[in-house]
Amino acid sequence: SSSARRWSGDRFAERPCGLRRCAAMSVFWGAAVFNAIICACLGVATRSKIDKDSVPAGFPSHLRRYLVAWTLCIAGEWFCGPGVYALYSSYGFENAVIAKLFVLGFACSSVLGCVAGSFADRFGRKRSALLFCSFGICACTLKHFAWYPALILARFLDGAHASLLYTAFESWLVAEHFQRHSFPGELLGHSFALMFTISYLVAVVCGFVAQLGVDSIPAAPPIGALHLGGWAVPFEMSAVFQAFGFVYIALNWDENYGTSEATTRDSPENSKGLWRTFFSVKVMLCCALVSFFESTMFIFVFSWTPALSPNSDHALLPAGLIFAVYMMACMSGASVYRLCVGFSTRTVMLAVFFLAAAAFAVPAFVGISEESKYTNFFAFVLFEFTVGAYFPAAASLKSEFVEERYRTTIYNLFRTPMNLIVVLVLLTGPPLTLTFQLLFAQLSLGVLMLLCYSLAEARGMSEKSAPLLQEGNGSA
Repeated sequence: SSSARRWSGDRFAERPCGLRRCAAMSVFWGAAVFNAIICACLGVATRSKIDKDSVPAGFPSHLRRYLVAWTLCIAGEWFCGPGVYALYSSYGFENAVIAKLFVLGFACSSVLGCVAGSFADRFGRKRSALLFCSFGICACTLKHFAWYPALILARFLDGAHASLLYTAFESWLVAEHFQRHSFPGELLGHSFALMFTISYLVAVVCGFVAQLGVDSIPAAPPIGALHLGGWAVPFEMSAVFQAFGFVYIALNWDENYGTSEATTRDSPENSKGLWRTFFSVKVMLCCALVSFFESTMFIFVFSWTPALSPNSDHALLPAGLIFAVYMMACMSGASVYRLCVGFSTRTVMLAVFFLAAAAFAVPAFVGISEESKYTNFFAFVLFEFTVGAYFPAAASLKSEFVEERYRTTIYNLFRTPMNLIVVLVLLTGPPLTLTFQLLFAQLSLGVLMLLCYSLAEARGMSEKSAPLLQEGNGSA
């Protein structure tokens, strides 16, 4: 591992400030200003509104307790977003080693995600949120060490940390809303709208602040394996915010648990119904779309930093600024989805997949080079725009296609092919251009599948489609 921990004196050299770097920064800042204007306009047009006279007493304080905690904790999460690859690269790790670390965290999150909900129900949602903060603080601390075993442990903690993020916090909010306070159901939608709006806004701010911290506090000489400054700064900020989140939750939240209702028994009849539902045309289509898009998204998280700095030091890329631009594009995509109320979910999903495929056609066929990095950057911004529209569209499509009694199990089954795609691509390590060609191919396949389904539905065939198992065997 000593070769993976090499340190060169040029890390302390002053960062280049020549015309090329100034031109590069002007492109990224120009994109940031443009996206900020678009994002603000769309945010005003689609802001969530409620009748203040219909709000029951106690709801504002309940919402404030949740949103303050959520803001502190999600800030801790977003500070880690832009600089993971740059941090590992600054430690001297090669691309193949970084890929293994990414896969480790992803695999741990995927496995634990299947049980995180039931764990939070039994252990307690407040305790799970405190555990989320504790895992995050420990992981950020370990990332200051350019020592492979410490980074492996940090990735395990990252996986556990991510698996608790949405299960513990959302479950606590829903239980407090309905069980403890009996607030109207429509106010929960308002709470979620504010939650995700704040999440995107915090992500944008964290990107800018992380970049400011990296630029203001250069990397100090290492003390053994311990590194301070440089790309370690955002992780120090993350640990501080999660520590504040821990204290706030400990002092202000009440504990709640999942209900003790008996779960559906695993009888042969129920198992048969589950698999008949899973292998129906609609659910298989939904599974393919989720697997294609979300695996593309996770692979992109690993690939965008080296794609935008193909012939230079990855640690010198203004990743925090770029991350902020991506998050503003996500916000714009989510806002545009709310404006598409007159279109069917399948039409929106078709547009999302088409635009995402068009975005990745640029790096796939123009290539990865210093000359094309700005073109690729704008293509990546377009992809992030589609990510913002994808999540609400996919949630709507899944709720429409998947039966309620099998929903949790089938959603977990959706993760299996997605995980396989991500692990295979990252561990085999194809060249970046080939990676984007593969992503373009699977997004294009998603477009074709949606078109075929839409044509079949237009002819009145979709509602009468038998499960694929029946179609393949000729009998139930």
